[in-house]
Amino acid sequence: MYVGKNFKLSLVLSFAWPNLLITFAWSTLVVGCFQILNWKFLAIPFLPIGTIGTAVAFFLGFKNNQAYDRLWEARRLWGGMTNTSRMFCYTLLALLSDKDANTMRDILFRHLSYVNVLRLQLRRHIAWATTQFAQHRSFVSDADELQDFHEGLKEILTRNNKTQYYDLLSRLNNPAAAFIKTQIDCITQLKRKGVIDDYEHSDLLKHLNEFLNLQGGCERIKTTPLFRQFSIFSRIFVKLFILLLPFGLLKDLASIATWGVWLCVPFCMLISWVFFTMEQIGEYSENPFDNSINDIPISSITRNIEIDILEMLGEKNIPSKINPQNDILL
Repeated sequence: MYVGKNFKLSLVLSFAWPNLLITFAWSTLVVGCFQILNWKFLAIPFLPIGTIGTAVAFFLGFKNNQAYDRLWEARRLWGGMTNTSRMFCYTLLALLSDKDANTMRDILFRHLSYVNVLRLQLRRHIAWATTQFAQHRSFVSDADELQDFHEGLKEILTRNNKTQYYDLLSRLNNPAAAFIKTQIDCITQLKRKGVIDDYEHSDLLKHLNEFLNLQGGCERIKTTPLFRQFSIFSRIFVKLFILLLPFGLLKDLASIATWGVWLCVPFCMLISWVFFTMEQIGEYSENPFDNSINDIPISSITRNIEIDILEMLGEKNIPSKINPQNDILL
């Protein structure tokens, strides 16, 4: 997630320059043919082009609203993950700290492994679900978060003393869900031993079921891209509008002065930048687990969960919070 108060010019240009370069070349060619080759027939009324631009703006607005909904829902799901983790921890502390402290610590450290594995699992690369533009990934490509999934899994399990699960989890398609099953089995064993009663068992299972619901919501967003009829056609419509734009500006700008027609080039670049940026905002926001600068900061959220639980357990070795790097919080 980009957390800077302002976008740096270098950051804006890194996204905008391919479109600006193409628009500059295309509008210069059109103006050159109109002015130098005297192809006056190229000038067409702006009304039909303006009508297309209005329709494109409405279409982009709809697409961006849908992309924002996906982004905000993902943040709400991870907010729920934080709150439910705290409630789960508090409940375990109340029920088991005086009865079976070792099992309680084992469950909580397994939960820390769960949220971290889920983080890596959501950040797996899915070719068809990832935006076609690759520039945004270059800003975070050196981060530790983007390491190989199996290497990250081994590191997480080692850190939480759960290496016995690696061989099993590395073969599974959904290792995070396997952690929840293990938690349910462990809590059920506590009930059968009489450590907790039926009501306490039911309360703990409600928290675990909520983790599955939150995980399922994240997986739905991750594995279902914004419907392609909206994503693809918005891109086509923007490119069509930018293609037609210089033809509609020729006549009006040529009437200013002899040199006025050349103003078509900077105006085309400015207008195309606005429309193309709106298209990019939707494109980059539709997948909030895409390892991009617009990602939901699930690494930071996961670290906060880890800090909360370790503090509740009275641990000495507590990691520090994750700070933004280059105004990007992962």
